[in-house]
Amino acid sequence: MNTKIIYKVILISSAVIYLTGCTDLFTNPGSSSSSGKLSITISSPKSADSISYKGMTITYTITKDSGIHAVELYVNGTIYLWSGVNSDGTQPAIPLTFDSTYIGKRVSYYLIYYDNDGSSARSDTMTNILITDISKIPYVPYDFAFTILSSGTINLSWADSTSSAATGYEIWRKRGYYGQFAIYLVASPGTYNINDPDALDTTVYYYEIRGLNLYGSSGFSAVINTYGNGASRSIAPLTGLKATASAANMVSLTWTDDIGSENYFKIERRYYYTSYTTVGYAVKGATQYVDSANGLIGSNTYYYRVKAIAGSDSSWSNEVYVTTPWQ
Repeated sequence: MNTKIIYKVILISSAVIYLTGCTDLFTNPGSSSSSGKLSITISSPKSADSISYKGMTITYTITKDSGIHAVELYVNGTIYLWSGVNSDGTQPAIPLTFDSTYIGKRVSYYLIYYDNDGSSARSDTMTNILITDISKIPYVPYDFAFTILSSGTINLSWADSTSSAATGYEIWRKRGYYGQFAIYLVASPGTYNINDPDALDTTVYYYEIRGLNLYGSSGFSAVINTYGNGASRSIAPLTGLKATASAANMVSLTWTDDIGSENYFKIERRYYYTSYTTVGYAVKGATQYVDSANGLIGSNTYYYRVKAIAGSDSSWSNEVYVTTPWQ
């Protein structure tokens, strides 16, 4: 056979093998085979969020196998952006931006991640995202606080900037640390406090608030709760704190540690209307502490709380009080 013919056959065979063995994942995402070792998870924006048409950078995390190749953004089921790996091998930033014709519309989106070996993973679809005018979104309400008015009734108050033009506020509530937040109260524009008339004394409630208008909603305020302002989303407060005074200058504290993620506990004490001060510490997993620090005297009432502290967050227990015996 002629040498040139043999050479052409080899080239054609190689091309066929390459084309049939390498699927074009970027134009056929549905045909890619996803590896169980890969994943891509979106943190924000999430479903039902509001974002400015001028956009934001999508926050996402990936679990990779052979290394990042690229990430695709699909909006309303159509490819919207393809981003290759950064020059240093890190994952690319994925902007979610629109022109002004999208204002007032709702979109959905998802991401597809491609590994260097040709496998891929698809994120969940974020839906019902409202595109707004950046100047129209309300500011986040601040100074969110509560006041216990009576047994079963709590007043919730907040502040807001008048320039944000909020047309109302949503107050979300959940029962207990492991409950689920849901819309509970809606306040009218120009309102800066509202009562919760259904707050049982035996239940711990968590609250958050956001502003609303025709263009969307603000982010949520900081979470507050009826233990006190110190608990968080990520660490459950310890429960069952009790105090017993065994002497004029000695108070024993006990509690239930059902957290497991704390690094240590901080013991705080106050006297009537004074501020809390730290009187000691307890190690991870502890369920008791004896307070014999300076300041304890007989026939006085002291208030205690215990704060669980983890690597980057903390939460307070319920507050208890005890009266020390006379000398």
